[in-house]
Amino acid sequence: MGKRKELARGSATVSVITFVGHILSTALKLLVSRNFGLIGFGQYSLIMAFSRFLSTVVQMGFHQSIVHFVSKFRTAGDWTNVKHFFVSGLLHILKVSLVLILVLILFKDIILNHIDLENGGLYALIFIWAISTIIAINNFISGTLRSLKLFKEQAILFTSSFPALMILALLGLLIMGADLSTVYQFLTFGVLLNVLLLVLMFIFTLKKFEAADRPPAGKENLNVLVKYSLPIWLSSTFQSASRNSDRIMLGIFSSISQVAIYGAGMTFSILFAFPLKAMSPVFQPAIIEHYASKDYAGINQLYNTMVRWSSLFVIPALSVLICFGDQLIRAFGKGFEGAYAVMIILSIAQSISTIAGIAGTMLDMTEKQASHAKIMIYGFVFVIILNLLLIPRFGAVGAAVASALSILANNVFRVRKLIKYYSLKTDYGIVIKLILKFTPLVLTSSWIMNQALIHWSILLVIYLVISMGMVYGSLSARERYSVLALLRKSSLAP
Repeated sequence: MGKRKELARGSATVSVITFVGHILSTALKLLVSRNFGLIGFGQYSLIMAFSRFLSTVVQMGFHQSIVHFVSKFRTAGDWTNVKHFFVSGLLHILKVSLVLILVLILFKDIILNHIDLENGGLYALIFIWAISTIIAINNFISGTLRSLKLFKEQAILFTSSFPALMILALLGLLIMGADLSTVYQFLTFGVLLNVLLLVLMFIFTLKKFEAADRPPAGKENLNVLVKYSLPIWLSSTFQSASRNSDRIMLGIFSSISQVAIYGAGMTFSILFAFPLKAMSPVFQPAIIEHYASKDYAGINQLYNTMVRWSSLFVIPALSVLICFGDQLIRAFGKGFEGAYAVMIILSIAQSISTIAGIAGTMLDMTEKQASHAKIMIYGFVFVIILNLLLIPRFGAVGAAVASALSILANNVFRVRKLIKYYSLKTDYGIVIKLILKFTPLVLTSSWIMNQALIHWSILLVIYLVISMGMVYGSLSARERYSVLALLRKSSLAP
């Protein structure tokens, strides 16, 4: 029970910061859609899809393997190698980034002839390279901070910094009355702000190493980091390719407007990854510790704890989106009406992925990266085939169905591997109970909405109050005590 309390304390602050990060990310997309319209938002979504995919190529799996090695060196008090792996790993990422921009320039005509970037040309490719490098370095530094158990700093950098600075860039341009006919001036300002932040975070992280006592120790060969990272690199690359292939293939086989509709629908579905993003950084060092001591019962406890905590957020949130999602989509402006179906399909898939999603992290953190890589390769092939079949005929909805089926298949195979390696005993009882509790509430609220008996905003407030009561009623006695203690502590704070 002590381990669970420790995880809960570590997750509390990270959860708040991660939630703020999701709100900022959603606000950024709404601002882009309102200021640049359907086409501008589609262009931004396509650039970000390419950037997120290529960032996994640039970071070479170091973003997760650095957690393993820094945690190991930190435990041994070997701060010489902590600094060595951090600095050398970052230099390797920058080298791969230089190779990437050369490849993009060399093949720019082929790329631009096949993908609709709305006359963005070379500028679009430069921004794809810049943003992918920013994301890769951000992930690498975040992983290092996570391994040092600096969870608050890691959460701010990983989830909140990028959207916050991009919003600041856009608002700055609006105040200055700059030309907003294209997204490129906005991206330029945003990239510069993010580069400045990463420089400051690099200096901050180095100072954390220098402040620690470092016993004399020889530097380990960096090849062990590269070797350990290779399977993670493969699995994360294929996972990212699967995750971003929807928008990329919509840009190839459909239109930029379909990319925009898909991007709008995906905006709210991403919120369901909140529990995984909030708790995974805290769970990762614990997973490594249990694995190192061959405490497989502890690994079982971690997995089912994650399932329980995720479900208490995911199921109520999904019910809200089913009832009120159509009203939320209207915030994007005209032309986004078809995004509701995309949002619901992706949200259901993401909910299941979040509940079971820590399985992939567990495979990576327990030296089963090769097995995870195979799963992601098969998942990538599967989603590409589905996209080729569905996108030309059904556009954004077809891409959503393809992504959802791929996400579900990947998570089934991840959990099966955990069962095989660690005799995992899954407990999804909380999921079933919550679905049974919320189904009548969803049906009743949908009927009230269709009959227009109450304005949707008033009904939403009532729905949220009832939902919070139902979630509180689903907590154990110990969990209720912890929630009440946290509320009392907050009310007494100055």
